[in-house]
Amino acid sequence: MSDVQTIKQALNRACRTVTLRPERGQRVYRSVATIGDGTQCHVEEGDRSLTLDVVKALGGSDTGPTPSMVLRAALSGCVAIGIKQFAAWRDIHLDAVEVTLETDIDARGQLGVRNDVAPGFLGIRLAIRVRTFASQAEIEDVVAASLRCSPLMDVFQNPQAIDHTVSILETETV
Repeated sequence: MSDVQTIKQALNRACRTVTLRPERGQRVYRSVATIGDGTQCHVEEGDRSLTLDVVKALGGSDTGPTPSMVLRAALSGCVAIGIKQFAAWRDIHLDAVEVTLETDIDARGQLGVRNDVAPGFLGIRLAIRVRTFASQAEIEDVVAASLRCSPLMDVFQNPQAIDHTVSILETETV
């Protein structure tokens, strides 16, 4: 079976499932990030884990990707996978999808030296390249549909409110 058919069948099953039983598509994901000495941060979600760090110029040990790199990778990967999925759903074979993501930053915002400079990305650009025999119109339609349904594109374009709590734990004496 081709990858197009495998992806299409999986998506059709998922759509049937959440249509017939909407609660199956509603869930809470929980990530726990733990940091001790230094800046190396261990993140766990279910049975998967990831180690993050920052570069030495920011006090880190540069032992893993930065949180910003993981965010960029998540967005570009989400877009690439979504394009592949939506193409398969429409029986369009793609030989390759490449998504190049660029972000502009000004470290003065992140470091708090300028309150008038945003600490986050100042601009985001996606360059999408697709290798296929499909027409330009078909691919543009697939890309538009996949971007419209991308959960990470939604987070960037329609940010959700983030609630937080703070708990102080007493340090154990040695």
